[in-house]
Formats: sequence, C-alpha cells, structure tokens
Amino acid sequence: MKDAIMNILEKSDRSLPQKLGHVLSRLNVAMRAENWHTLSEDGLNPTQGQVLLLLEHRSVPLRLSEIAAELAVTAPTVSDSVSSLVEKGLVKKRRAADDQRALAVTLTAQGKKLVRRLDNSNDAVVSAITHLDPTDQTQLYRTLLQILRELQQLGRIPVAKMCVTCRYFRPNHHDDPTRPHHCALVDAAFGDQTIRSDCPDHEEADVTLAEQNWKTFTS
Repeated sequence: MKDAIMNILEKSDRSLPQKLGHVLSRLNVAMRAENWHTLSEDGLNPTQGQVLLLLEHRSVPLRLSEIAAELAVTAPTVSDSVSSLVEKGLVKKRRAADDQRALAVTLTAQGKKLVRRLDNSNDAVVSAITHLDPTDQTQLYRTLLQILRELQQLGRIPVAKMCVTCRYFRPNHHDDPTRPHHCALVDAAFGDQTIRSDCPDHEEADVTLAEQNWKTFTS
C-alpha cells in the first residue's frame, strides 16, 4: 500500500525543475513586494527603481541605450523613466565623456540616498538566506549563477557582468580550496563566495575562452 501511495504521489507531482521554478517565482514575489513598498513611498514604479539600482551598481554614467540593454526594456520606456527621475531630482543627465553629442545618466545625491533604502528593502530575504549553512549558501550561489548563465545562453536575459563570463576570470587556478579562482585584472585569488554577479570592471570573454572557463569552473 505504501508503494502504491508513493507511486500515485509521484505520478501527480510536477517535475523538480518545475518546482524549483515555482519556488524562485515565490522568492521574486517577496522581493518585488518589498521593493514596491519602498518605491511607492516615493511615487516610483519598478522600472524606475531598476534604473536607480543599475546606476548605483555602475562606476560610470550610462547612456539611455546602455540602460535599455541592461534592463531588457525598450528605449522609449527608459527615456520616460529617466525623464521622470530627472524631474524628481534623483538622476541627472550630462554629456558623455567619450561623445559630447550623447547624453549619459548618473545618480544625484538624493538618488544615492534612495538607492540605499532600496538595497535594504530585501532585508527579509537576505535574513532568511543568512540562516542557511555557509556551505549551502555558497552552493546556492553557484547554482543560481549557472541558471543565470543558461538564461543568457538562451538569449532570455541580458548578459550579466559576472566573473564567470569575464575574460579576466581564471577558474580553479590555485590549489587552495578556499580561494581556487584567480582574477587576472587585479592579480588576486578568491573563492566562490567572492564571485561577483555584477562587476563594473567586467569585460566579456570571447566564445572560446568563456566555454573553456565554464567547463573548468563546473568540473
């Protein structure tokens, strides 16, 4: 009887990838809800919030076309969002350093202050993650990076500025199990927990190097 019950349960169950997708979507709901609460206090929509966070994560001003590409939204959407943020005093436009004909966008002091609040709006999710064993946290991070890369390969999301897709990344370069990887840009060893998911110094590796690095990283 026990085997029969288990078989019925298994037969009616969704696949593990489907269940993982559902769990991730629930986490996304929780994070969006917290962000939306913070954004709504300042009369902002989610896209405007994403623009602010993106500008904070970059070390240089971004053009409208770069913002649109990073967020996978249309140019008109970005233009409208940035115009609204300018009116609110959260961002400012200025001539691009490399092309005086183009405009670049950067945060104002007020915008930086709001971004700090947005960064703290996911404290509940971050707190839940801190309750995981450190080893589980690292493994979860590696797994999520693999999912991001797969989505990038499929063209479903913009290319993220991750260490694992960077030309300076040297996976499993050292014998030290706590710091096996190497960054050729800063000439430093580092471990999985230090891998960046959005590095301002990222330079995309060519196809051959990227594939080679990925195989080494996941082996």
